[in-house]
Amino acid sequence: MISSTTVLKITALLNGAASTTAFSLPTTAFNVRPSTSLSMSAALIVQNKGGGHGELGFQLAKNLSSNPKITSITILQDSACKDSKEPFCSYATDIPNVRVVKANLADESMTAADMQTLLGGGEAFEYVWDNASKGAEGTAGKAIIDSAKNWNSKLLTYVSSAGIYKPNGVFPMPETTPVKDSAGQVLYEKYAIENGLPFVSFRPQYIYGEKSNKWDYIDWYFDRLVRGQP
Repeated sequence: MISSTTVLKITALLNGAASTTAFSLPTTAFNVRPSTSLSMSAALIVQNKGGGHGELGFQLAKNLSSNPKITSITILQDSACKDSKEPFCSYATDIPNVRVVKANLADESMTAADMQTLLGGGEAFEYVWDNASKGAEGTAGKAIIDSAKNWNSKLLTYVSSAGIYKPNGVFPMPETTPVKDSAGQVLYEKYAIENGLPFVSFRPQYIYGEKSNKWDYIDWYFDRLVRGQP
């Protein structure tokens, strides 16, 4: 599982050093680049329609808002989100200086040119966090990768999924666990690496947090866990 506090580790990673790697891919596919650090840069967070991913993107935007080296933050928000629910209803109060642009991120016909038009013709982003795409095909994922390449982004960070692993009886599962080659997230990682992008992929199993919209059933599980119930 990954909680919203993990965004602190993510931003710490970026403030320190990050190399281009996607876990569990053959070493011949790795693109090792020099370390990078945040330096007066524009950030783009591609945000999905809710759930744990919505929480993660929201908390990331809050943390980056307090970083003086980030000059601007834009959330490219999936238009399928419900504005009346968390975390979206907290955008105006909690991250008022973050620009929000809505788009249909399920549109597989979207191109890098389309994305550039949505974000503004002269916009470019040094740091891109894709917190929405389920793959490089069938969604806007390919357009995001292509855009990051066009912008010569310093780092593309991707929130993948631990669901791509093929369990082999070893627990806890190491990052070297075999993956499903046909999984959309695996194909996204491969496409990003093939394009030579500085790239980091996170593979969370379950994301929860203060505004994740999951407390109606999460509370039930945690109540039983703390009481030693099955």
